[in-house]
Amino acid sequence: MDVETTQSDMFFKLMAWLHANRKRILISAIAIAVMALVVSLLAWHKEVVESDANAHFFAIPGVVGIAGHAETLSPTPLFDLAKDYPQTAAGEYSLLLGAEEVFMQARYTEAQENFAKFLSQYPDSPMVPEARLGVAASLEAEGNTKEAVQKYQELVNTFPNETHIALPAKLTLARLYEQENQPQLALGLYTQLAQSQNPYDPWAAEARERGQLLLAKHPELRKTETPSPAASAMPFSAAPGSPAVTPAKAPAASQPASAPATAKSKPGFLQFPSPSSNSAPKK
Repeated sequence: MDVETTQSDMFFKLMAWLHANRKRILISAIAIAVMALVVSLLAWHKEVVESDANAHFFAIPGVVGIAGHAETLSPTPLFDLAKDYPQTAAGEYSLLLGAEEVFMQARYTEAQENFAKFLSQYPDSPMVPEARLGVAASLEAEGNTKEAVQKYQELVNTFPNETHIALPAKLTLARLYEQENQPQLALGLYTQLAQSQNPYDPWAAEARERGQLLLAKHPELRKTETPSPAASAMPFSAAPGSPAVTPAKAPAASQPASAPATAKSKPGFLQFPSPSSNSAPKK
């Protein structure tokens, strides 16, 4: 009987508290409902914006053939999309692609500014290595060799496992060392690249050719040439048993060395992921 009385008292006290605080409870419930609605609307809005940005991206003339980079793109609509949809994958991708197109038009200062803008705006993007390569290439093309050497060296040190970035950066860095009359540093990089066991590696092929030319010009360097035991006895000759490989020609300052001359794509230096990849907008 005492238990029933106690439970009854607790019930009436709870009802009295609810009645006394009904206004506060109602306001709290409304606030929670509004917050849930706002979160749902934000998620829906983000999805709509992403979809709209993707539609605009694929509507840009030339984007459909971007995987092979066969068509010329106008950077203006790419930069417009990046400005209008900065928080989307399409906007992110467009800014980097626009910077590359500006570079291909030999507008190197503007290209460098846009690559730098990408790095500032998307510091966690998986395409940061490509943007940093763009900065280095733009500096090189502008004739700022000292700064370009520093940027290429940072790339080699920061992304050693990103072979599509590190290998062309090493080759370009070695070429710049030659221009700066530092042949021993250049030879060290050529030796590293020439040790590749892949007979179809364009960077190794060009490194072998350049290494041979460098040694012919500076025979005194043969005394300091010390390839690792795992390397071929003649690091600047074709790999044993491999088919003949035609080395890619050394690119001029206006065409940084990141895309082999044998590639069938449009001349360039950045191999962007295709629009179907995770880092690019999706249809």
